[in-house]
Amino acid sequence: MKLLILSNRYYFAGLLAVSLLGGISSYFLIESIINRDFNQKLLAEKKQLIYELHKYDDLLDNLYLNIGDRISLQKQNHDPKIKTYIKDTILFNFYEQKEQSFRQITFSDQVKGDYYKITISKSLISSKDLIQVVTEIVALITFLFFITILLLNNVISKKIWKPFYHTITIITNLNIAKPQPLSFRRTKILEFNELNSTVEVMMIQMEKDYKNLKEYIENTSHEIQTPIAIIKNKIEILMQDKNLLEGQLTTLNQIHEYAGRISKLKENISLLSKIDNNQFIHTIEIPITDYLKKRIDDVKELIIIKNINTTLHFKKNPVIRINETLAYLLFSNLLSNAIKHNTNKGEMVIEITDYFLSIKNTGKPLDINPEDLFGRFKKSGNKPDSTGLGLSLVHSIASYYNFPISYTNKNTWHTIVLNFHSNIYPSKYI
Repeated sequence: MKLLILSNRYYFAGLLAVSLLGGISSYFLIESIINRDFNQKLLAEKKQLIYELHKYDDLLDNLYLNIGDRISLQKQNHDPKIKTYIKDTILFNFYEQKEQSFRQITFSDQVKGDYYKITISKSLISSKDLIQVVTEIVALITFLFFITILLLNNVISKKIWKPFYHTITIITNLNIAKPQPLSFRRTKILEFNELNSTVEVMMIQMEKDYKNLKEYIENTSHEIQTPIAIIKNKIEILMQDKNLLEGQLTTLNQIHEYAGRISKLKENISLLSKIDNNQFIHTIEIPITDYLKKRIDDVKELIIIKNINTTLHFKKNPVIRINETLAYLLFSNLLSNAIKHNTNKGEMVIEITDYFLSIKNTGKPLDINPEDLFGRFKKSGNKPDSTGLGLSLVHSIASYYNFPISYTNKNTWHTIVLNFHSNIYPSKYI
């Protein structure tokens, strides 16, 4: 969620709460003021009516002081002793021909020897209309206030946060393998200038560390390769000596194999470091089915040697964008893993759809968690010809391109599924 949207939500929630509280409070305050005003009028009319009743002899059962105001006098046999009280009530308005709200005062009094229950009612129509109009005006002003605040907040926030988003864009597009001069915008906002300065210092240090690490890996790789090549060459020369005993030849052969493993291990570690350092930038479009057929042809002899029955289910030919070197390492290692850890006269099933590649092979049950095999130097069993980096290299390439990958083992069947729906182009039928 964007910061602007989140801040607008808080603004809206706060304004809404204040507006509702203010609106409800205003409604009851206006109603209280109107009721107090009506009460004062009714009490004044009560005094006036009592004065007129005692002064004049003509009594009317129903009197109207003004249009909409009503007086009722009900003769009582004894003193009802009604204490004056005021309330809201509903009465029929003969003028409007409908029921309406009235504010009513009720009391009792003795006039010329007779007791009366007296009520004076005043219509609340004008006050209700006033409250409705005021409420509508307040609601309209609140709505316009909401819209104005939100629009102003959007405009002002976008302008204020523009340097921040510019900084984010620079960081997002930063390629540490191809560093470019950083050009942050100077602003009047101190916090943004401090952020840009901090990011600039970090980028300079990161580029320096990356360069040093890259040089270290390249130098180490070169320095290790040379003595390994010398060792292997010397061993090959010694193995040509006809005076060597069989045990000596076996020992030399083992040394030669271990030297080869060290060389392969060095290459894989170097590749993993290059992937982690984002050194494989250039990409091409690769049709997976066509490309995998070529890689299967490369290992055809190994499949024949182990007499592996291979089944291909190539339903589609999806196209992905990937670095050519990494594509070769990815698919070659997947095939190599399925062949190397297969059994003689085993099975291998390869399936390709628009969304995933599945390689399924027979083999010995695992003695570790299948997902752990994607870690570096992880392997099942004691296999001297395995460096434990093959699937780690596969996992690093898959993660680099956001390809979800999974490994499952059920009895003697091992299945690796590579999903590439996030980096896919329209497929074609094959």
